Amino acid sequence: MKMPEKIDSIMFAPCGMNCQMCENHLKDHGCPGCLIESTNKTKAALNCKIRACLDKKEFKYCGRCSQFPCKLIKKQDKNYKKRYNFSSYDNAKKIKNSGISRIMSENRLDWICPECEGIIAIQSRKCSDCGYEK
Repeated sequence: MKMPEKIDSIMFAPCGMNCQMCENHLKDHGCPGCLIESTNKTKAALNCKIRACLDKKEFKYCGRCSQFPCKLIKKQDKNYKKRYNFSSYDNAKKIKNSGISRIMSENRLDWICPECEGIIAIQSRKCSDCGYEK
C-alpha cells in the first residue's frame, strides 16, 4: 500500500497508534482503523478498553484527557515498547503539545518507505510494498 499524501486524522487511534501504519490495517481487507465503525476490526480493536473509556468521556484522543497518562495508556505503552519498540504514549503526548495535523505529518515522514513510498508497518518495521526494513 502506498503512503497517502496526507493521512486522515481518523486513522489516529485514541491511544497514540497511527492505524495507517498498523500491520492489521495494511493486510488485504484489514482493520479499517480504531475510530472507524466496522465489524472488520481485530478482536483487540473491538474490545479496546482505551477506546471504551474515551467513548464515555467524549474525547477523541487520550492526550486531551485531564487524566492522561492513565494506567491503561501506561500499560499499553509498556507492551508496545516491548513488542514493537514503539511508544504510543509519546505519540499521544504529541497531540497535546503539537496538534493532530502535525503528528500525522510527522508520522507520514517517519514511516514512508524511502525505496518505493509504501507504508512501513510499525510492528514489523517492513514496507508493505517492497519489503524494505527500517
